[in-house]
Amino acid sequence: MNITEYDLSKTTGEAVIPFYSSLEYIEEELKRLDLKLILYIQSCLDAGTINSDMPEFTSEDEIFTLLEGFSTLGSDREQIENQISLLDILIAERLEAGREQGRHISLQYLSWIYGLGAFEQFCIIACLAPEVDQKYQKVYGFLQNDMTEKKPTIDMLVQIFQLEEQERNLIRSVFDIQAPLAGYLMELHNELSDSWIPLITRHLKLDDWVVNYLLDINIPDAQLVQVAEFIMPAGNWKYGASPAVENSFPSDLGNKIIRFVDYYRDTGREGLNKVFYFYGPQGVGKTEQVIAICDRLGLPLIMVDVERMLLADGFEELFRRLERQARVSNAAICLKNADLLLKEANHQSKQNRLLQRLQSLIPLTFILGHAPWNPTDTGNTAAFVGIEFPYPNGTERRNCWEQQSREYNLDDDVDLDKFSENFRFTQGQIKTALRLGESSSVWNLAESGRIGREELYNSCYAQSNKKLGTLATKIKVLYTMEMLVLPEEQMEQMQEICNQVKYRSLVYEKWGFEKRLSLGKGLNILFSGPPGSGKTMAAEVIANEIGLEIYKIDVSQVVSKYIGETEKNLEEIFKEAETSNAILFFDEADALFGKRSEVKDAHDRYANVEIGYLLQRMEEYDGIVILATNLNQNIDEAFLRRLHFNVNFPFPDREQRKLIWQGIFPAAAPVDRDLDYDFLAEKFVLAGGNIKNIALNAAFYAAHASGSIGIKDIMLAAKREYKKLGKTFLMSDYAPYYQLIEVKK
Repeated sequence: MNITEYDLSKTTGEAVIPFYSSLEYIEEELKRLDLKLILYIQSCLDAGTINSDMPEFTSEDEIFTLLEGFSTLGSDREQIENQISLLDILIAERLEAGREQGRHISLQYLSWIYGLGAFEQFCIIACLAPEVDQKYQKVYGFLQNDMTEKKPTIDMLVQIFQLEEQERNLIRSVFDIQAPLAGYLMELHNELSDSWIPLITRHLKLDDWVVNYLLDINIPDAQLVQVAEFIMPAGNWKYGASPAVENSFPSDLGNKIIRFVDYYRDTGREGLNKVFYFYGPQGVGKTEQVIAICDRLGLPLIMVDVERMLLADGFEELFRRLERQARVSNAAICLKNADLLLKEANHQSKQNRLLQRLQSLIPLTFILGHAPWNPTDTGNTAAFVGIEFPYPNGTERRNCWEQQSREYNLDDDVDLDKFSENFRFTQGQIKTALRLGESSSVWNLAESGRIGREELYNSCYAQSNKKLGTLATKIKVLYTMEMLVLPEEQMEQMQEICNQVKYRSLVYEKWGFEKRLSLGKGLNILFSGPPGSGKTMAAEVIANEIGLEIYKIDVSQVVSKYIGETEKNLEEIFKEAETSNAILFFDEADALFGKRSEVKDAHDRYANVEIGYLLQRMEEYDGIVILATNLNQNIDEAFLRRLHFNVNFPFPDREQRKLIWQGIFPAAAPVDRDLDYDFLAEKFVLAGGNIKNIALNAAFYAAHASGSIGIKDIMLAAKREYKKLGKTFLMSDYAPYYQLIEVKK
């Protein structure tokens, strides 16, 4: 249908045909623009403001022939104005007919969202024209006496639209960068934001994403792809269908959020932003829950990585685009990795700005973080709800291990109860650990991808935070409970420690003891005794029996003479340990755990503060902390009250020393069969650590002599050990074997 055919449709009484697409609507708008341009060009020619005599210029005849309607209407001003009036009526009627049928026309939708008037809509069409047809680039260049200029100016659009004189005073407000037209739909990197250029002479260009949207090319903003993911509702989610998601939060959470959103809609406050802050460790299902809720609401979701936004150039520009994408797409926004923005002081201004814009423009927002946060201090007035997603408890972890492992082939020696107790994992970490375990088993040529105990343990520790290794030393665990030589009572205590880890879920969760304890759910253990009595060995035994890594803390690196540094070091250690699923072993910890001193100066006062802080962190820590000290009497009573176990390592008696000697040599070591263990136990009154040194040095003596490890080698090694300790090694004390080393001398 061409321009002159519209008269026929009006006179025959045919039903108004709605626009079937945005493209069809734009075609009609461009016809109307052509007619307005013909009138404006003619008036410019009459006024002599166009210099068409320059050789590089396109002639006025060529320009007129580019514009639709000129061939039939010519330059008859009255006919053109009548045709424009007719187009005004017909376009309005077709738009109204389309609205009644629920037809989507992109420009009309943008106008409704941003409250755009007729002049603003005309500006959008005029700026869209050179994006879809090069002829308009020539027309705009012709009107500006510069064929290289292909974009319209604000003053040109005012003249073409024939804005009333009194309305021209509002031009500055229309094109202010805070106004919708300039702030969201125009390209701000163009002249529009250049305050050195007079406003009316600035050129306008539509944002590329807006051009695509007006042409019904519904693709995400290219600038946002680097920081955001666009998720459309699947439409097939049924609440309660995903056990993995339900493990980490109440099953009615989705229903509560739906009711919350419905309340503000039903009370006429649908435009008020509803902000849900989900906080908790990574992998507990926060993201999955957001996706499920938006799927249920039928809302598109824009998942934004705040960390990437902060690293990218132009945070404000990115958020402006994000805001526009969400409003136009009627999408919810989810800001993940938001801790940097919420907690860092240098991002406070960005946080405030973001919250202000969210509360006024985005109706549904999810923010994902790790720590509790309340935005009331920022002056935000949105409807805010904070929801914690805690670490799953032992029972939930066990269920998740069971559910996830059904997809894999596990060895019979894989004890899922032990894995669920030892590793404080989220559902995401459990899933990843199984996947990594399978990959490892396949690489190691395991039959049918069968996951063994060792592969699964390695994959679990690959999921743990390894930064603890920079703060402490990992101990390679070798010793077992059978190798440990202690009195019966101490051995019973060691077994009780392992049992407390084994039955933690049963006692705390199923029997309900966790409801009686706000703190102290971890395991704090004190090993006290003289050097070499087996404290470090016992710590390794516990780690081996339980199946956890153990890290030795260098106390000299923790304690600082500078006020506040000790607490900072301790906080860093405990923070990393929480995600490392490791045992903390403070060896020779007297410097940290001595009796609190009488306050004589500022350093005494802060030393007591450090001890109090350590008490607090130990109680808050859910893992295992082992403290080793040589002097039990130096331990403050306040510490002893907070300890679950206090294991005293006595100096070994004769029978215990004999057991140590009998178990100190490896099975492959060539030891004399007639070695006199009774003599060694009777004469060498030493701790286990010293006995270990003697046995090792004796092995080297034997290796040098190319013989078996005998009493002579042990006597030589013992003499060296005694000298190192500053003790006498007299012949009368070690007869009859002393003469063996005297002969050598």
